[in-house]
Amino acid sequence: MLNLPHSTEVNRNISKNKFYEKADISSALKESFVNDIEKIIWTNKLSPKTLNISGSDNFKELEVFHIKLKKAKFNPKILEAIDKAIPYYILFVLEYDGKYQIWLGYKEKSANSTNKANIIHYFNSKWSKEPILALQGNKLESIYENFLSQLSDGMIDAADEQDIKDKVNQTIEIEKLQKQIEKLAKKMNAEKQFNRQIAIRAEIKDLEQQLYILKGTNNG
Repeated sequence: MLNLPHSTEVNRNISKNKFYEKADISSALKESFVNDIEKIIWTNKLSPKTLNISGSDNFKELEVFHIKLKKAKFNPKILEAIDKAIPYYILFVLEYDGKYQIWLGYKEKSANSTNKANIIHYFNSKWSKEPILALQGNKLESIYENFLSQLSDGMIDAADEQDIKDKVNQTIEIEKLQKQIEKLAKKMNAEKQFNRQIAIRAEIKDLEQQLYILKGTNNG
């Protein structure tokens, strides 16, 4: 999987029941586990023990889970439930109908428990015939940040010394602005009154300016 070194291979099936039978999740999410997932395979473990890299208290392991889906459209909350159940970072490789999609979340440990985490944001690739992600870095943290950089289309710069939390938060704000602009653009195109079109266009211009400034900040 992902052409990772043999030393990292685990290749162990994990029963999806483990994630929804004991977890405090809704009945709807339990149904998603049953209806959306065919199989979960723990394929790799990236750590100082499996690679010639260094780790830290915050980055002890990075797991790779291969999830075979029953359908292309799935409930992303499934990944969040799995992520919350495991204290390490998890790289998800989803598979459906011969195509793959990679997901990786930025998560922070809960202040109340060392075994729980809060998911801040997910980054994911587009569906492709082969999962591609370059393994770069001599520290587990830098490998993780390089993965994030690749999945965020470079919005997160792994070479930037800025704190990763700030990078992720800026990326979230950028995506929010982009969605607002797209929504207003559709509204403007559907608007028949010229004066309202002008007003909406002014709103878009303002958001585009905010986006320009924020992207400049995000790029250092």
